[in-house]
Amino acid sequence: MEKQKKIIIGVAIGVGIIILFFVGRWWNTRKADREQAARVEQKRKQDEKVVRQAALTLHQLCLYADSIGIDTSRFSTPKMLDKAEIDANLTQLLLEARYGKKPSQLAFNGLKEAVDSAWAEKTDAIQVGQVKTSLMAFEPYAKLVGHYNRLRKRAAGKATSSDSLRLIRQTLNFYRYVNRFNPDQFVIVNIPAGELNVFNRSGKRLLPMQVITGKPDRRTPCMTTYIQDIIAYPYWNVPQNIALDEIVPHVKRDVAYLYNQNFQVLDERNREVDPEEVDWDGITETNFPYRIRQASGCENSLGLLKFDLANPLAIYLHDTNSRDLFKLTSDRWRSHGCVRVQKPVELANLILGEQTFDDDFMNKCLIDQKPRVLKIPKPFPVFITYNLADVDATGKLRFYKDVYGWAK
Repeated sequence: MEKQKKIIIGVAIGVGIIILFFVGRWWNTRKADREQAARVEQKRKQDEKVVRQAALTLHQLCLYADSIGIDTSRFSTPKMLDKAEIDANLTQLLLEARYGKKPSQLAFNGLKEAVDSAWAEKTDAIQVGQVKTSLMAFEPYAKLVGHYNRLRKRAAGKATSSDSLRLIRQTLNFYRYVNRFNPDQFVIVNIPAGELNVFNRSGKRLLPMQVITGKPDRRTPCMTTYIQDIIAYPYWNVPQNIALDEIVPHVKRDVAYLYNQNFQVLDERNREVDPEEVDWDGITETNFPYRIRQASGCENSLGLLKFDLANPLAIYLHDTNSRDLFKLTSDRWRSHGCVRVQKPVELANLILGEQTFDDDFMNKCLIDQKPRVLKIPKPFPVFITYNLADVDATGKLRFYKDVYGWAK
């Protein structure tokens, strides 16, 4: 009996140990499951918090973007609060808020963009306030934003106000687009305003002046480009279409027109040809083996200074032999497409970085001068644009005539 009792006790103890083992393992498994579930729940809550914060950041950025004239309907917070979609919208909106979109009228882009896309991808580290600070550093932009929001409050759905706001939005986008090129100093030619301004990074106007741009049937194209060099006493190599449309008809009536206007006729090898030996009656659009060039000097249509722009459209800035036009008329749209500048000497000295030309240069007008190329320290950015709304030097909001009908 005693032996059986010991056996039973041993078996009971063994069974108890086995039960305790399985109960312990079950308990540990359950505990691990609870801890895993807690970790999953904690991560879910953290993820939700991150998504909600991202959605809030996007909402704040949309409010700001809306205040600077950006259509934010494309960047609204998705209903499913998808983090990847929110981040994508944040990145795209940040890029547009800083760098704008390509202006619709841009015919040529000759500047290399310096867009920092990595900056916009770090959406978690970017605050709306930092974006505001970087954008508002350019004074004309900041003032234009102020006018935009003032008009928005007064608009109340009025059609006229809506048109004005649309024009301001286009100019605000242009200024943001300039940020793509990160220029220290640059030229802006605004065709409707008939103005040229040299700006620095803060938006200070270093050299404002009037310009004369292309007439409505010879429109000056919008572009981003740069001044390659400056030419003193330039030739005017007449574009073939101007030669055929405007010069040849005069010559057919009287060859003396070439002498009176100081024009030279060159052959395909760039050799000067005697105009009297040319069969002008046989000249047609398909039969014109010549090039017409105006000799340098005071009577040259380009004046005494030419600012050579990098572009395939034969557009450049230049002086003029009709400087009185800046005083005698308000018609600033009468060229063949190039841009006549009011203060060529001041512009040349600023770009060259030194006083290369004195105040008497424009009055001396030396004879028998050959074109002289002056190399500039570095390419100087130029933006030729079509902004129908902008601020003037005093910060006042201005609207300009749609001379080319591009706003219709």
